[in-house]
Amino acid sequence: MDSVVIILAGVVIACAGLVGLWLLNLIARSSRVVQVGLSQWLLGWWLWNPFTATFARLRRRLLERIVVGQISAVVRQNLPLATGLALAADSERGWVQTHLWRISKLLAQGLPLSEAMRLGFPDCSSLVVSLVAAGERAGQLPAALEQAEQYLIERARRKERLDVSVWPYLGGVLAMMIMMVAGIMIAVVPKFKEIFMDFGAELPGMTVMLISISDWFVQGKPPGWLVLLIPIPIIVYASLRPRRFPDIGSMSRLADWIRWRLPGLRRMEFGQGMSVMLRLMRLAVRSGMNLEPAARLATDVDVNTQLRGRMTRFADSLAKGMNVGEAGTAAGLGSVATTALASGQRAGDMDAALRYAADYHEAIVSRWWIMLSRVAWPISTLALATVVGFVILSLFMPLIALINSVTVW
Repeated sequence: MDSVVIILAGVVIACAGLVGLWLLNLIARSSRVVQVGLSQWLLGWWLWNPFTATFARLRRRLLERIVVGQISAVVRQNLPLATGLALAADSERGWVQTHLWRISKLLAQGLPLSEAMRLGFPDCSSLVVSLVAAGERAGQLPAALEQAEQYLIERARRKERLDVSVWPYLGGVLAMMIMMVAGIMIAVVPKFKEIFMDFGAELPGMTVMLISISDWFVQGKPPGWLVLLIPIPIIVYASLRPRRFPDIGSMSRLADWIRWRLPGLRRMEFGQGMSVMLRLMRLAVRSGMNLEPAARLATDVDVNTQLRGRMTRFADSLAKGMNVGEAGTAAGLGSVATTALASGQRAGDMDAALRYAADYHEAIVSRWWIMLSRVAWPISTLALATVVGFVILSLFMPLIALINSVTVW
């Protein structure tokens, strides 16, 4: 009974903490603070942001599309950025207005657009900010903003094609399973143990394993429920914290390393990163750059760090005098991109070659995204069924053993 009270108290404290963090988030975001510094740090920026992002991911992505779209529209109309964004902010409401107002003020202070977006709109993805920064360096800001806008639109389309009903289902089933298993471990399993000790019956191995898990979960040192509770905020923080580019943290590098080595995810990371970098290289080539400086520019965009290393090796090989085909093969850019770039160099039409290679890799991402979304249902269902089946068999088999022991007696 004491363990139940302790667990309930922990849940209440955790909920109260989340509510407090949400209130800090609301206070900080409602204040029109232009300089992101000590004032926001004191409000717990680094602490509350990953938690509130759990509930605001969809809203944040919608805000990102609107804000980037407004910036792109102002740039296309050749209006002064600070004045144009201030006018755009007056026509908006809510957080969109706040973000546009902050970016406008930072631009008026003389900051470049990429830095103003990073400070005035901290929730903006680092990939978009890095694309804007690359466009500024190449003198192709309108084209870079258009590429960033198209990337956000395509990401939203992929999400719309995903069968979203699977996630509420999995969340509900997982929550009920955790509650059921926790209740069984705390209230039922210890009673089984006492009954079988009184009858001197031998428990099945599966039930012994469940009892061991139950003892560790309730009476372990430290108890299992605490061990499982502590990593939750760490996992949430690691998965939802914004990437900081170009100063990528160790957690982001580790996540890139893991995704690069997981089947399926690696293919998607490679396709998406190559598509973004090849389109940026095309933008740079159209502005008059040679292929080697264009590849250097592409290494400054925020894609998987493993892939950025390959593009860096490609640029280094070109700088040493290698031809495009040998450099692409040595860097591991893939046969399609290497063949397309080599053909573009021979034909003198690098723009068409880069466009073809970028479209090919974007198609790879779409195919793999559809495939992974389709296998989510069966894999998740099998995983949940395995856990539930293990618990049910662990509780059912002892009843048969108890009946047999009583009959023999």
